[in-house]
Amino acid sequence: MKTLPPPLSSGDRIGIAAPGGPIRSDALESGVSYLEARGFRPVLGKNLGRRHAYLAGTDRERLHDLDAFVADPKIRAIWCARGGYGSARIVADLDLEPLRRQPKALIGYSDITVLQSAVFRKLRLSTYYGPHVSELGDLSLFDESSLWKALSGTGKDLAWPLAASSILRPGVGEGPLLGGCLSLLVGLVGTPYEVPTDGAILFWEEVNEEPFRIDRMLGHLRLAGRLQKLRGMLVGRLVGCAAKDPRNDMPLRDILERHLAGTNYPVVIDFPAGHCPAKTTLPLGRSVRLNTEELTLLVSGR
Repeated sequence: MKTLPPPLSSGDRIGIAAPGGPIRSDALESGVSYLEARGFRPVLGKNLGRRHAYLAGTDRERLHDLDAFVADPKIRAIWCARGGYGSARIVADLDLEPLRRQPKALIGYSDITVLQSAVFRKLRLSTYYGPHVSELGDLSLFDESSLWKALSGTGKDLAWPLAASSILRPGVGEGPLLGGCLSLLVGLVGTPYEVPTDGAILFWEEVNEEPFRIDRMLGHLRLAGRLQKLRGMLVGRLVGCAAKDPRNDMPLRDILERHLAGTNYPVVIDFPAGHCPAKTTLPLGRSVRLNTEELTLLVSGR
């Protein structure tokens, strides 16, 4: 049985944590101001703003902030300050049980894929693949409409159009929308935090990975048996993923055709979600219908 976090409303306290990389103070301040202007009460993690090499503080410091927000009954949502790297270092020590008693929204993307996957795998709790707090001060970086429709309502009316040019393979598929950043998903294979892909609509996106790396990661998922029983695939924007040497370029369509051979579910590419500007916020864990005949992605149930 899947669980939905309660919708957010003006006056709610939102915990802001940085499970991965450090955040610039100016980006944090502008994001906090945005949330305050919408009537929310941002609560900064005790260790937010720290730095430990490429991490936003030591593992213990980052874990402390997450644990505190998960356990605090006054916090209605946990919004990650940025991605980077670091969530995989602390996920095994994170106590998620308070979320079973009091579900709350978890918002972020990229490195936050690890936490979102763990939350769904352990609790069947839906999360939101959307902008970080560090991006909220620049409205060009995210689709404001999809963000607040996802966070502020029941999600029953959530639907997104699909471009006809993005249909790689037509069809209709329905299942839980699961996934995130491809490299993080591949890194979770074989761990207790891997999302179950059988019967799912698999969403993935990536940044700064050349075609041969995309090929390798999809090949790993195929060889691990994670692509054969999907109900559909939704590929987000690939940002900075062109080959450095033009001779090494291979179209994504060719890569997908190789690794999806023998399957017949619908496949849509270039969906505006992930590391791209104007990113769409997606409700991971929710049941969706991917319909290339009607050119829609529609939340179809819990």
